[in-house]
Formats: sequence, C-alpha cells, structure tokens
Amino acid sequence: MDEDKNKNFLLLIFSLVESKYVSVAEINNLASVASELEVMPEFWLTELAACQTADEAQNILREQMRDQHVIFNERYVSLLLGFSYLGVQEGKISLAEFEAELVDVMDAYSVHNAYMNMTIEDFHHDFFSLSCLPDQSTALGSYLIDAAEKSKIEFRAEIAPILSA
Repeated sequence: MDEDKNKNFLLLIFSLVESKYVSVAEINNLASVASELEVMPEFWLTELAACQTADEAQNILREQMRDQHVIFNERYVSLLLGFSYLGVQEGKISLAEFEAELVDVMDAYSVHNAYMNMTIEDFHHDFFSLSCLPDQSTALGSYLIDAAEKSKIEFRAEIAPILSA
C-alpha cells in the first residue's frame, strides 16, 4: 500500500477507535483480515489484531501514526466527530460521552475552528440549550451531519471491502 493510502487508513482506524464507534473485537477482526489479505503487510496490524483494550489499540495506532508522520488535520476532526455523532445515533456512546468529546475537540482544535464555521459560543448555544443531538437547523448540527455522512462514505469505501473479503 502506498504511503498516503497507509496514512489515510491509519487516520480512519484511529478515529474509529477514538470515537468508540467500533469495539476492540471489531478492530481485532479488521486488523487480522487486513494483514491476512496483505492489504498492508505491516507488523503493527498483528499487534492491533491482538490488543485487548481500546487504550492499547490507540497506543499502537498513535505510535504508527507518529512513525509515519500522520498529521491530525481537518479530515481527522471530521472523521472523529462524524463517527462520534453516528455512535450516539446508534446507541454506541452516550450523549454525555459525545458532549465530552465535542468539548475536547473544540478546545484542542480551536485554532482550526474556522473550517467548522463556528465559535465556542455557537457550540454552547447549539448544543447545551438542546440536551440532544443538534439537527440541520444549527451550524453545529449541519457540520456534524455532514461529517457523519462523509465518515460513513469513507468507512464503506475503505473498511467494508476488507471486512467482506
């Protein structure tokens, strides 16, 4: 697999794990199948296939991302929030977990919030006043719904073919 595709795959898997959209067992299966198919003949896939916890999976992926100089950019934020949004909708994470992740992302990437087209004040107005997932009528809701759709598309394009092989 070429370097850019490998970096994109790493970022996608990392966002899946960090958002808690997939379980450790699902990550083990994905890594095992990917290494068997030689999609990426990488040693880290063997480690990922054997990890026991989400923290262990994150550590393996972080090390790999650091080694390959993967950049946590707009795509990462979009994937992370998109999978987190889908996770709440599908009952994989609670609204409180989603809210905490959203606050962390807003704080960590405040320099880059221009691409999200919102300020922390917008976030507080759109989210905290509702006590539920924001819908398309808010700036935050529009961003999250778009991120969730893009995340589903990337998942279907990159991950689903590996798991169905």
